[in-house]
Amino acid sequence: MRTNRWLRMAALALPPVLAAFYIGGATIDWVPTLWHPGMIDLAVYTRTGQNVLAGHDIFDAQGQLPWIYPGFAALLTVPFAWLPFDLAAALWLLLCVAALAAVLHRLGLAGWRLSALLTAVILLVQPVRDTLWFGQLGIFLVAAAVLDSMPGPRVFRRRLLPEGWLVGVVTAIKLTPAVVAAQNFFAGRRKAGLIAFASFVAATGLGFALLPRDSLTYWAKLATGDSGMNSGIVYATNQSVLGMWTRLAGHSSGGGLVLAGLVLVLGLVAGVRMQRAGQAGVALCLAGLTSLLASPISWSHHYVWLVPLAIVLWQHRELPGWFRWTGLAYSLWGMVAPFMWLRRGDDVEFGYQPWEQIVDNIGIVVGVILLVMAIFVARTGNQGELRQTPEALSSPAE
Repeated sequence: MRTNRWLRMAALALPPVLAAFYIGGATIDWVPTLWHPGMIDLAVYTRTGQNVLAGHDIFDAQGQLPWIYPGFAALLTVPFAWLPFDLAAALWLLLCVAALAAVLHRLGLAGWRLSALLTAVILLVQPVRDTLWFGQLGIFLVAAAVLDSMPGPRVFRRRLLPEGWLVGVVTAIKLTPAVVAAQNFFAGRRKAGLIAFASFVAATGLGFALLPRDSLTYWAKLATGDSGMNSGIVYATNQSVLGMWTRLAGHSSGGGLVLAGLVLVLGLVAGVRMQRAGQAGVALCLAGLTSLLASPISWSHHYVWLVPLAIVLWQHRELPGWFRWTGLAYSLWGMVAPFMWLRRGDDVEFGYQPWEQIVDNIGIVVGVILLVMAIFVARTGNQGELRQTPEALSSPAE
């Protein structure tokens, strides 16, 4: 019986794993050849791990793509630096598939349905596909937040560590998950928010302890507004409100930062109210969406959050149709990403025609509108007119 169970699990895991290996090893023209992954971001991570081991400056790009994360994140790249690149790429893809499977399992999927949907997501959803192709870490950021705070089925009956610690750790890698911690705190779940803050401080402190010079360099640059990728803000695939502002205005300005700040506040209000209305899953997805819209740079492949958002909206049919279908249409737009077909690069975005501006920026506008709509939906829920499912009411700490 146990052998049959393992064989069944292997059979279910095989399609998404093969799909991920196909995407990760695809060439520029998407013609499959002998497996040879490019995964340019993973190459940055492995180079950074090698610099850590050698005691070199982690920000020394050696004429290649730069490292743009703090010292703590650099420590996590060391295991991959020990491996041949193809082996590191294979391990990375397996971990990504496992993380995506964990997200779908938390959302209630299992068996062949989980396998089939996971395979489809890997092959068809542009943010996921490109994340795998680049060897990017976005899937792990989403998985950490979902496994930490999303209600739903669990592998273990009890938590191994308290809620908030995963969000705090990934915030020490990249700041955007801090929106999840802030939302939890302001929604009255202060323990989870404080634990996230504590684990962020501990992880960042570890980075300072082991890589003091590099950690100081990163945080000093960030304090002056240098993210390491500022020159790319106008780029078409930057799907943030600051990117939209820059493309429309024709230049970078403080107005875009003000708008991003307002969207951050708007998203937190929407998420907090939705959380208090008993829609914890929707609230968490709104926090993820807010973190992307308000961040200075959110490349299209960062929008892995669209996968749990679409599933949650599809499942929660007690939500008003006008909200659900707007959110599902928005998710589909981001999954297809038509703006990827626009001309881009070398600042051609400053010369976009009106129709090009619409195609490039409409998703950002609808994303903000969805946050506004969520506030009205939450008001309905607080008045007792929004039916709450058992899943929505269950505590993620259970």
